[in-house]
Amino acid sequence: MPVDHFPSTHATWIDAQLTIAERAGAHTEHGQSAQRALQQYLMQRYHAGLRAYVTRSSLRSIGEPDDLVGGFFAERACKSDFLNSWRQSGLSLRRWMMTGINLYGKSIIRNQTRDRLRSIGGVDLENGGLADESSAEQAFERAWALVVLNAALSQVHAELAAMSRLEDFWIFRRRVIQGESYESIAPSVGRTPQQCAGGTRFVTDRLREALRNALSEEGVPDRDIGVSITDVYRAFGINKRVNDHN
Repeated sequence: MPVDHFPSTHATWIDAQLTIAERAGAHTEHGQSAQRALQQYLMQRYHAGLRAYVTRSSLRSIGEPDDLVGGFFAERACKSDFLNSWRQSGLSLRRWMMTGINLYGKSIIRNQTRDRLRSIGGVDLENGGLADESSAEQAFERAWALVVLNAALSQVHAELAAMSRLEDFWIFRRRVIQGESYESIAPSVGRTPQQCAGGTRFVTDRLREALRNALSEEGVPDRDIGVSITDVYRAFGINKRVNDHN
């Protein structure tokens, strides 16, 4: 049975893999395959964001960001109970991951501090890191948004290629991503500016649907998906152009 197929009664791909792992058991081929698929997904989707978060936060005092992120995946995020707990939490997956690495890093800091103080007979104090945690969170959100946006664009590109409508995709990129005007684009593709705007609208609708599916899969409530999509666009300064097809 392929790992990425499961009865439609399960809402998301992540939920499906967790269910497969639970029902098949950790020592079966299907269970291990589902667990590996989840691990690969988490690392592809979140490694860049978590690294950006560590780099900007007080956690950077622990050591190299890649080492901390790697340890977090190995010791926490890639354990089955980590995602099972997320499923019960009601939080979006990106918030769960950010909170998870923060707690993981602080546990390391506590242990390091305790060991150091034992050696000198000192008194444990609260960590007084002065790093800008809001800046760290913003760095995480932007890195995460880039991964999500690129994945959605890749999906839309594949869909349009299958429909023989790749020219619409490149018009969209030139207008929305690069900021070129329709008046400049139109002569180079043999269309009118209005036709270019129509193509961009078509791609935008497909992109929004791809982002909606990705965010829903990660546990973002339906009521918050519209705002989250806007946040992804805003992270790259395209929120106005993506809605301006005139």
